[in-house]
Amino acid sequence: MEAAVRWSPHSTNAAQRFLVVDVAGNRLRLGEIERFDGSRVKYKQLAQRSDLPNFTAFDWSKTQESFVGIGSASGEAILLEIDGDKPQADRTQSFPIKHQRKCNSIAFSSRNWLATGLDRVRNDFCMNIYDLGQGISSAPQEPFRKLATSEAITSIKFLSREPETLITGVSRQCVRIYDLRDSSGAAVSQFPTRQVHNVAIDPLDEDIFLTAGSVGEPIVSAWDRRFLPCGGRGGLMAAVSADSAPMGPVLELRRAIDNSVSSAIWSLRFAGTKRGCFGVLSSTGEIKIIELALPRVADSAMAQEQRPWNHHVRMTHNLHFPYYDKYHGREETSRIIGYDFMVPGCTLKGTHALGIRPNREIELLRIPDAPPSISMTALDELIIGTGDGFRTIGPSNAYNPIAEELSDLQKLALEKKHRNSVSSGKDGSDHNVTVLANRFHRLSIESSSHRTVSIKESQHQHRNSQTSREAHEELLSMGYPDVKLDIGDYLKVLSVQRRRCHEGYALDPHGNKDVVKNDPWLVEMWDLVQRLEDIAKDDGMISEDLDLSYLGVSSIWANSFGTKLVTPARLMSMEPFSETRFVNAVKGICLNKGYPAFQGISTKFPEHRQLCLAICGWASKPHKLRDQSERLMESGQYYKAIVLAVFKGHREVALDLLKFAIQRKLIENVGLGAVIACESVNEEQRNMCAWMAEESSDPYLKALLAYFVSGNWKVVTDMDQLSLHDRVGVALKYLDDESLGPFLSLAMSEAVVFGNIEGVVLTGLAEPAAMTLFEKYIAKFNDLQTAVLAMGVTVPRYIDEPRWEAWRDTYFHQMQAWQAFVERTRLVCQHNQRAASRDGVPLVRPYPRQVALRCAHCQLSLALRDDGSYGALPLGKLGGIGADDDGSGSVGNIATNGGQQPAQQTSGRRPRGSGPAAAAGVVCPRCGRPLPRCGICMLWLGSPDPARPGGAAALQRAQEDPMARFITFCMSCRHGFHAHHAREWFARHAMCAVPDCQCMCGVRT
Repeated sequence: MEAAVRWSPHSTNAAQRFLVVDVAGNRLRLGEIERFDGSRVKYKQLAQRSDLPNFTAFDWSKTQESFVGIGSASGEAILLEIDGDKPQADRTQSFPIKHQRKCNSIAFSSRNWLATGLDRVRNDFCMNIYDLGQGISSAPQEPFRKLATSEAITSIKFLSREPETLITGVSRQCVRIYDLRDSSGAAVSQFPTRQVHNVAIDPLDEDIFLTAGSVGEPIVSAWDRRFLPCGGRGGLMAAVSADSAPMGPVLELRRAIDNSVSSAIWSLRFAGTKRGCFGVLSSTGEIKIIELALPRVADSAMAQEQRPWNHHVRMTHNLHFPYYDKYHGREETSRIIGYDFMVPGCTLKGTHALGIRPNREIELLRIPDAPPSISMTALDELIIGTGDGFRTIGPSNAYNPIAEELSDLQKLALEKKHRNSVSSGKDGSDHNVTVLANRFHRLSIESSSHRTVSIKESQHQHRNSQTSREAHEELLSMGYPDVKLDIGDYLKVLSVQRRRCHEGYALDPHGNKDVVKNDPWLVEMWDLVQRLEDIAKDDGMISEDLDLSYLGVSSIWANSFGTKLVTPARLMSMEPFSETRFVNAVKGICLNKGYPAFQGISTKFPEHRQLCLAICGWASKPHKLRDQSERLMESGQYYKAIVLAVFKGHREVALDLLKFAIQRKLIENVGLGAVIACESVNEEQRNMCAWMAEESSDPYLKALLAYFVSGNWKVVTDMDQLSLHDRVGVALKYLDDESLGPFLSLAMSEAVVFGNIEGVVLTGLAEPAAMTLFEKYIAKFNDLQTAVLAMGVTVPRYIDEPRWEAWRDTYFHQMQAWQAFVERTRLVCQHNQRAASRDGVPLVRPYPRQVALRCAHCQLSLALRDDGSYGALPLGKLGGIGADDDGSGSVGNIATNGGQQPAQQTSGRRPRGSGPAAAAGVVCPRCGRPLPRCGICMLWLGSPDPARPGGAAALQRAQEDPMARFITFCMSCRHGFHAHHAREWFARHAMCAVPDCQCMCGVRT
């Protein structure tokens, strides 16, 4: 350590003094604080002692403010006088020793004793204790106690309240406790350990002390004398039994400081303001504040109850990080090299410390009362707690549909990533060099005729570009970690699933495509789900008494259901399943749907290919293809529309689209039309296509040109930059029977492993492979919502999966937390309608009622029937109600599905609430107590409204408002109303009608 700072133990509010110990400069400077300017300390120098001998240890007297002791490199202890009132004072007293060696530690006691710890020398004492009762004297003074023969003493500390007790560290051996009242000089106790440096004692609990390891050992040991054998004190009973007491430190911090770069613990200091709170300083400038959780029971009580020790770290805080830290680093020359807590006499509120840097600047260090904490609220707000208070960060404003807002964020993120890559040279300078090299290469004599790019080189170029799966991952991650958006934008992403739920994200594929239109991959998946539903509609996938609904391309091509066990939903007769039967079923389905003959490569299974092409959306007629292509053109995907028309075998459509795009100057005329129109290309056209493919960045144009160059469709199917749907379509149309099976198998395996949502076209929605794919998808993108909704189309009718049931229950709990009660109920109803056999038999148990109404008096159900279930009052827009008879309209008790309380059985006794009033729903059918009053009209809920035309005659069904018999309540304030009154009130107001309620019921509805 080259310098240190020590706060004066004699400081007061009027005189806040400290000592700058310049070890490298061999001087001491006494300063007094004048004011604080932020973290800068303004002080005046009161006195200075210079030209001191080389010293390696120092301490400040506990009894005399002007006395400072230093331990010289030769082993002598030197008592110095440094007095602010006497700047010129230069009195000095030395304490010579017999054999010179390094002084490792020096310490004063409150009895005005001075102890020195020396390096080891044979046959000599290494710890000397002097009595300074006479003050500074010119006469040599011998120690009154010599201890530790031939043992190197690394650290010494006296206890303030027990000045005769001394704690020492013996190099590489032990921690030893001495009681100097014992004339024999024997230690009270000692404990083997290697952590024997930087002994520190807690001034608020002197039973607690610390020791540290040497260089390269970032270990801090915490000791408690009450829990040590013999209590560390003579005559005191051990706090706990010998069996349960630790034989060493009560706590060891094995990585108290960062040791990725070899470092040492330079200082251990207790704060002195909070029991068990201390700081650790490393040689790399790291300062860590640690607070220990310590027992507060008296020794006697602990001894009687034999309580086990329970010391642990309560909290930690990195006040300063190492200079080499990746995120908080700084220059090595500006790190903190010494510090000390400002206790006593500090006028600042809270805990503070003084730090010193290598340039000897003094800095104020503010110690937080608690380390920063981060938590999330139900509103997706981030709460950051610091020692100065709390800071709330909310999501950025959300007014548009979530798809539009996500589209803007994703566009912004990808633009930032492109700018960052260009500025950093990743895709900028290096790319420019590559482009220039390619241009010079094309100008060379060797390549003057634009040599043909081989298939191997073409595939290598394609692999270097971004795949479709990687593009999807980049879109969902919004360029992270290369791009950093505002924290509010990231918080907005947390609410995506909640907002999609409220916007109607459910089991309707057509509506779902609008909700997720910011994600083209999800839109494509829901488009596939809609095709599967359309194909299976009206038993369209049933033939040969086999139901092939919702199967993927891989299963249809493999003539299997994707599982060894064929479910009864698939077999509609007792005839055993066979592959021949499956093949005949595929042929029958194609015949029933009137699909045209397959046009493509010669194959033994044209019907299989045609059915699979229909699943991929490739079996459309020319007029439908034109409509699809026009939608792609409108979205700016010009080359994709043209190229897909060529791949699907409709070149005339592709030429029309190309002409339209060139005429509107949407794309440049590069002679692509002539190549498309030709049945085959010559060598010159092939060379031109190779050059165009090298210059183009559009993956679909590259794929078309790569086919023209190579004449092999496998080049196109291997381009993972294309959508998997389109690659599968090309494979089904142009790969031979021997190559198609391995391609589909490999593509499906890869999609399942990576959780690629595009793989649903291969797995379908009724196979275990689809569940595994969605399992990986959830793990990667945390989109449980999409997995539940997509697989909810087929579970449990075609596949029984406990994984999906767990996902569904989790998603329903999320919807409860979002207060999406109506959306959850609608989703349950939609799924129950689908979860039925062909005969209409439900395959799932109906969910219990989501809101139950109980009388506030008898706590029984308000249902007119008493069957043990919750009953039967109609619910309005805000819900249902059962409340006290206090005229306030306040709800008494509401039981939801999350916390059901079964209605008590009333068999064996006659209900008191019988008669017309109970039948009309005005009183409780169990106890006869009336329902609560409407918060607007103050009449009993369930009674007719006399303000309506006809008065009591309004009970006639023809004249009564249908909503007049409905009961509604607010889930927040639980006030109830007639439904038609609530409808009229909240059409003009947002606040609850009950006086002094202040609830914004109209906003919540």
